[in-house]
Amino acid sequence: MLRQAQHDRTTVEELNGNGNGMDYFLRIILTEIKTIFTNKYYIFLVCFFPFIDFLFLGGIYFYGNVQNMPIAVIDNDNTKLSGTITRYLNTSYAFDVRYKLSNVDELQNLFAKNKIFMGVVIPKDTQKNVKKSLPANINFYIDGSNFLTANLSEIEGANIIGTINAGLKNTMMKKRGIQSGHANAMTLPIRNDTSKLFNPTYNYGYFLTPGLWISVLGQLLLMFGTLTIGKALEQKDKNIKNIFFFILGKLFVYTIISVIYIEILFRIFFPAFLIPFDGNTSGAVILSVLFIISTILLGMVMAAVTGNRLDALKGCLLIGAPAFLMSGYTWPLDQMPILIRTISHFIPLTSYLEGFRKIFQQNMQIEFILPFAKTLVLLMIIYFVFTYICLFVRKNLRSKFD
Repeated sequence: MLRQAQHDRTTVEELNGNGNGMDYFLRIILTEIKTIFTNKYYIFLVCFFPFIDFLFLGGIYFYGNVQNMPIAVIDNDNTKLSGTITRYLNTSYAFDVRYKLSNVDELQNLFAKNKIFMGVVIPKDTQKNVKKSLPANINFYIDGSNFLTANLSEIEGANIIGTINAGLKNTMMKKRGIQSGHANAMTLPIRNDTSKLFNPTYNYGYFLTPGLWISVLGQLLLMFGTLTIGKALEQKDKNIKNIFFFILGKLFVYTIISVIYIEILFRIFFPAFLIPFDGNTSGAVILSVLFIISTILLGMVMAAVTGNRLDALKGCLLIGAPAFLMSGYTWPLDQMPILIRTISHFIPLTSYLEGFRKIFQQNMQIEFILPFAKTLVLLMIIYFVFTYICLFVRKNLRSKFD
């Protein structure tokens, strides 16, 4: 009888994780899978939310480049030259001369109604001044409230006027008897040959869409970590017998799910939205796995510190919302204040996006990716140990008061 009772007690302990750590690890995995697929909220979060978001964000920048921005022209000169300027503006890929106005008041009204991005005013006597070799100023009024469209308007407008100006100088020199070859050399004594690397068309979709996809995935990973640990802590789960395998089991489930996301992202969404992937996909997947694990563990840290899902989710929002801006993807890290730069290196998204961009756009060799992989591994270790310590302390405190 005594031996039977001891045997029964041992069996219960093994099921609770005291006996065989691997049995407990598998039980945690099965319990987590059951939790996911028996809860409508979890089903939506895990199975549908990422792909809906990928489709939505991919659609925003699908065309890649801003084109056919509506602009207005005020032609106070009404000459052959002013007509040429208007025609050049209208044939540019960036502009669509949608309005021809008579005064600046009408121009201001269109700006106020957000109907144009730029207004061009060609002053009276422009052609006459050009023929007399006198200065002639074309006035560009650009809406600077949108940095992207304002920058494009300024650059393309300057290119068009520069092209027209070079043509005029060439024509005038030829009229003075200067041969064509000499006229071209004098008009353009210095030429620049520009080689655009990695994203030669400056396609905004190629640049921004992958970063946004990864950023959204990072926020989802943080939520996975906070929800799975936070729920156990809120319920004061007394079956957390083996903290190491408890963390590992939950981490395993969401890592596998997230790797599926990454594979679908690389294999389906990149081709579907015509985003070229020049680098090694296997290298990107390995770096992605490190990013996934370290980010989930960061979410677990927040849950382990706060002890409940609500406060942990607040921490998730606090970190996840500005993470993309702090990552250095759109604004160089070395141009940020040192405090923000330091904090950003503790967010896995920063190292991942730096390494990921070198893979998918620049097709760099493995030695250029290793520093980012090492940083992610270091963050994994730090966050795992910190989560373990917090859960260990909470477990011991609960044991004393129970």
